[in-house]
Amino acid sequence: MKKLAFVFIALFLTTASFAQSSDVQVIKLNQTPGVFDKTTLDLKPGKYIFEISNENVKQDVGFWLRTPESDKPLKNSDKGGLIKTGKTVRTGVVELTVGTYTYSCPLNPTPNYKLTVK
Repeated sequence: MKKLAFVFIALFLTTASFAQSSDVQVIKLNQTPGVFDKTTLDLKPGKYIFEISNENVKQDVGFWLRTPESDKPLKNSDKGGLIKTGKTVRTGVVELTVGTYTYSCPLNPTPNYKLTVK
């Protein structure tokens, strides 16, 4: 009986975890020296994880997502930390609402790119 209860709880937690994560979309971005591969993003309101790869930049890079009015990153958008050459990291879950945002890497450095949520 204990084994059956354990299996039921494990199944429930796995299903709940999958249901929770299935509404989060992953946006993949590659950084090469001085640029991101995507120069604009048009998204719908929702929850996102940004997956950033350092493609042959000979230094650590980062990801900085913010509103145009702010110099601070959005909540969870900087959770990936520094990204070493050849490595890929993910941000935390970032919830985006209708509006305009900017993403860049001040370490690479890259231009400020536009992200629009409609």
